[in-house]
Amino acid sequence: MADMLRGGIVINEILIDPNGAQNFDTDGNGTADALDEYMEFFNTSASAIDLSGLQLWDFGVGQWFTFPPGSVLAAGGHALVMSGVQYGGSLPTGGPDDLFFSAGRNSPLINNTGDNVTVYDPLSDTFIQATYSNDALDNPTAGGNGYTGFSTTATRIGAGEDFGQHAPGVSLQRTGDGADVFDSLAPTPGTTNVCFADGSVIATPRGPVAIEDLRLCDLVHTADHGPQAVTWLYRCTWRADEVARNPKLAAVLIRADALGPGCPSSDLRLSQHHRIMVRGPIAQRMFARAEVLVPAKALLQLTGVSLEIPAVDVTYYHIMCARHEVIFANGVAAESLFLGAQARASIPAESLREICTLLGVRPVDLGRGGGWAKPARDLIKVQAATKLVARHIKNGRAVGCNDAHAWRQPAHWT
Repeated sequence: MADMLRGGIVINEILIDPNGAQNFDTDGNGTADALDEYMEFFNTSASAIDLSGLQLWDFGVGQWFTFPPGSVLAAGGHALVMSGVQYGGSLPTGGPDDLFFSAGRNSPLINNTGDNVTVYDPLSDTFIQATYSNDALDNPTAGGNGYTGFSTTATRIGAGEDFGQHAPGVSLQRTGDGADVFDSLAPTPGTTNVCFADGSVIATPRGPVAIEDLRLCDLVHTADHGPQAVTWLYRCTWRADEVARNPKLAAVLIRADALGPGCPSSDLRLSQHHRIMVRGPIAQRMFARAEVLVPAKALLQLTGVSLEIPAVDVTYYHIMCARHEVIFANGVAAESLFLGAQARASIPAESLREICTLLGVRPVDLGRGGGWAKPARDLIKVQAATKLVARHIKNGRAVGCNDAHAWRQPAHWT
């Protein structure tokens, strides 16, 4: 379980070296430099938490940032603190419940060769820490080395978390907001969308239906349980300029036939973490499962698959059924909304409460299992999914599963 303050605040992601081998321009001013460093925090609880007064400390620098009064982070929200915004830049944007701050520094903060991230709560006299790149865990209560003035009576919550070995231009992050596993991946400042983009066409018993035209209680075809009703719909629109400044919001564009003949049947756009079905002997050998679900961003090595920086606004749609299902969009077997940490983080708190009412559960229970939280297939993380797709390419095998070619339709389909 992640070390946390105030009943739910965890260190979620650290961008250490923005201007390394792979540049990442957090503030969007056109230049990636040391001031693009950031730390992201996540509210794992089911209630809003006031961050006001929480302090960030650093070896050799001291207390370098304090969350200002009124910094209330919604359930499932992210709070990002940048070292500093450069000339011509601005703070990144995220979901409606996310917070973004500039520390106003004009010099680097995070040590590329290894460091500690220390967060102190003066209200409870407790602190949490994360380390990376084999750095030793600091004892800030001893004072000195930048910790002069730190409470000598403070208690560390947990044993400190090791985020692993960093690489230039990528961030150290939890594999799913609040998760206990860490990886070195493309930076994701702010929230993550896990959904279909506008223009998707969903298979239903009455024929293909544009996702924009789906309504509550409409039936959609599923791979496992025949026609199932849509129990909840949600949409979120990002302006084209917001997507241009924050590429993690960009859709993965899958051209017709890019995953195999007729798969997709027409161009399909998904958020980067939305999962599609991959099935066959390669998946069986790698994961001991013949059918797995992989994030769309793992497909980017395929011809005909790319990130789309749109010239117009993009709208993402969540489709939820009574359970996590495999449904069909533009002929591709893909997931319905899975209420995992990433999806919960991308949904505003008010909408999460609506989901809880529909499911008849408390908000705190959303992350504790139940039929709605049981994945329809094994969920493969980006790094392993990328290897799976690479093996398909090497062996000349199509990646996609659809309802007209690679997919065996269940007998109960009509």
